[in-house]
Amino acid sequence: MPRLNYVRRLMALVIVTAAMGFGVAKAEGISPVPYQLLIHTDGVPNFDERGSASNVVWDFYVGAGASITSLKWDVNVTSYVGSYLSEMQITFSDSLGTGVTFTPGDGDDFDGTADYAGFQNLGDLIFAVGADGILRVEFHDGFKDLAFDEPEGRWNFGTLSVGVSPVPEPPVLAMMLGGFLLVSAVVKRRRC
Repeated sequence: MPRLNYVRRLMALVIVTAAMGFGVAKAEGISPVPYQLLIHTDGVPNFDERGSASNVVWDFYVGAGASITSLKWDVNVTSYVGSYLSEMQITFSDSLGTGVTFTPGDGDDFDGTADYAGFQNLGDLIFAVGADGILRVEFHDGFKDLAFDEPEGRWNFGTLSVGVSPVPEPPVLAMMLGGFLLVSAVVKRRRC
């Protein structure tokens, strides 16, 4: 009977330790499992080449060191006369500019409006954001055809879904390590 009570206490301790670790992760707003970041493209103008001050740039906090693993898109875009659908691009990068550039209308060398949908696992192109945890999303054109600061097109509506694989935050790792050390100390003490 004492052995059964010992096992029950040990299991309760393990469960409490795990729950504390997941609780800290949720409190910090970071889920330790992969998730999808959903971005709405409704009404975003497409201006100049990458890096131009007039481009629309959004920053998303995805967690320090998180990896960007996939991209799913379902968008409707318009390229204005004088520019091409194949030039409308989005770059996903860390704060320093390392990342991938996505062109939904690749090969459509004409203007007009079109729908694009698909999914891409980034495979060898997977990249991690920096210690600041920022994923930078820049809407831009591949080649400037029209006058400077004149829109080349428009992202009419749709969604981008970015696969994110977060790295557990240091407090979560510390809490879990502390719990495991506590469990090992209890086991060791029982053996003595």
